[in-house]
Amino acid sequence: MYATRFFYWWRGSQGTDFLERVSGQDMSTTLLIIAGGSSRRMGTDKLMLPVPVDGLPLIRHVAERLLPIASKAVVVANSPQVRDALRCVRSNRGADEDEDHPSGPEVNCLPDDVPGDGPLGGLATGLRRIDGWALTVAGDMPFIRSDVARFLIGLTDSCCDAVVPVVDGQPQPLLALYHRRSLAAIELALASGQRRMDSYWSEGRIRLVSAEPLRAFDPNLISFTNVNTPADWNKASALLSQG
Repeated sequence: MYATRFFYWWRGSQGTDFLERVSGQDMSTTLLIIAGGSSRRMGTDKLMLPVPVDGLPLIRHVAERLLPIASKAVVVANSPQVRDALRCVRSNRGADEDEDHPSGPEVNCLPDDVPGDGPLGGLATGLRRIDGWALTVAGDMPFIRSDVARFLIGLTDSCCDAVVPVVDGQPQPLLALYHRRSLAAIELALASGQRRMDSYWSEGRIRLVSAEPLRAFDPNLISFTNVNTPADWNKASALLSQG
């Protein structure tokens, strides 16, 4: 029913060339990490689990992977422990270090404006604090690759309000781009009791991105893996331990 507002983007084999062009651009994109969940299925705060091999909390591991491609960062987290874990985090820019910001952007941590509104509420909380585009990710995605995120950033323009990948036929709204102009429709959805990430899409211009061009940067699309249960974490830890 969203056919008039959804459109697919696919560049086929030109994905890597496109990334090379995009990587030279000024990306004034905010990194928005949604980290307000309760971790009920994990049985403990999954965002504080130590990631092999350096032992950093998962939320910090995710942030440090993406900070180098962001102009600023906002983390929506209700846990004081999660906010403390990010208090002093900076990106490691290495050879690409920005001379004006040698330690990377600061991370602004804040709780949900309305606790209990789920990831959509977290998205609204973040969008209220920014202008322009937000690279929006869940805090429990240990394999997220910056090249995938950078590629998606390069697909943003004034003709759409969101850029959302589709993997195995399923939209991936928690590794996606959202513009602040989406906020009004999101707030209307929340006010009517809707909590699904796609609940406002009928009122927006959503650019769906085929998985195929993403495989140029992440052949197995492992970036979209998140961890919800102890079994998920054990499997992820084994892979992370391999380097």
